[in-house]
Amino acid sequence: MPEIQQIPAAHTSRTWARIVTEVFAPTVLVGVLLLLQPLLSPGVTWTQTITAAVFSVGLPFTLVLWLKHRGSVTDHHVSVREHRAPVMAAAALSLGIGALLLVLLQAPAVLFGEIGGVFIGLVLCLMANLVWKLSVHSAVAAYVGLALLVPVPVIGPALALLLASAVGWSRVKLGDHTPGQVLAGYAAGCLAFAAALLLP
Repeated sequence: MPEIQQIPAAHTSRTWARIVTEVFAPTVLVGVLLLLQPLLSPGVTWTQTITAAVFSVGLPFTLVLWLKHRGSVTDHHVSVREHRAPVMAAAALSLGIGALLLVLLQAPAVLFGEIGGVFIGLVLCLMANLVWKLSVHSAVAAYVGLALLVPVPVIGPALALLLASAVGWSRVKLGDHTPGQVLAGYAAGCLAFAAALLLP
């Protein structure tokens, strides 16, 4: 009878960490947050929310894939800290152009609040990453958890905590970040969310 080869537990946990990192990547989470706005916020149209998603995550992620193809960045998560500043600056510019288009589309204030929060988080991560490799995955997980899950009755806060914890664990498990960088990401995401609440 042939031996059944067991898969090492460490390999299995790394596989799960990779799945969590990809499924809950910043582009995915911000895209979901924006694309759900017509269902969550009265007055937001699909044209407006698709425009917001395209300029907030669609075009910046396309840029990253192009840079990866050229060999200018190592991977689609832009793991090398020194490569991040130009990418984040381009993403901020794209988001700004999208905001101008949303003005022309007469988008309601709630949508500007969401992209404003994303912009604030982007700027915070950009400033931090000039000198230190803060976890953008963790920052976005914290922000989206607060914006999208906490308002859910009863289980919302638990789901938000689970999301942020799972994403943070995956980044540490894969060796992409230290626990300190993950915690700094959480702080940046929470700060961006708090700042977004002050927007009109």
